[in-house]
Amino acid sequence: MRAATLALLAFAAVVLDAALAPHIEIAGARPDFLVIVIVYASLLMGARAATIAGFSAGLIAGAEIPEYLGLNALALSATAYATSKLWSRLVRTNALVQCLVLFAASLTHDVIYYLVYYRNHLDMFGRFIARFGFLGGLYTAAFGALIFWLARVRGWRSITDGAHR
Repeated sequence: MRAATLALLAFAAVVLDAALAPHIEIAGARPDFLVIVIVYASLLMGARAATIAGFSAGLIAGAEIPEYLGLNALALSATAYATSKLWSRLVRTNALVQCLVLFAASLTHDVIYYLVYYRNHLDMFGRFIARFGFLGGLYTAAFGALIFWLARVRGWRSITDGAHR
């Protein structure tokens, strides 16, 4: 995955997070398109490049809240690093495995971000994660299943590791 392609996908994910996600939310939970892009970047690019990509995308996406500038960058770069290390130990050809990694990545991102965001109100943090974090992670994982299916249909071996149609 080239840097220009990743930048374009990250930009599209930020736009989708802002424009589409509010309209398709379920019980207040939304899919996190930027996490999906960063997780698949970690699958395709490795730990170092994905961590840098996660930091860069998070810095740009987090610019809308200046008092928390860098928090999204921290959460996305940590998520990219963790998922990259996780990919090296898992069977990537399985759609369920990819969905579980996306669920864990979405939850990891939310825990890191909202633990700092609600640092003085841990009760609110716990309620937020219980109410929106798990459902948002499931929703994000569902989009991962869609991406895996599309990758198989299109023959993207870098994602499906050569899985047959």
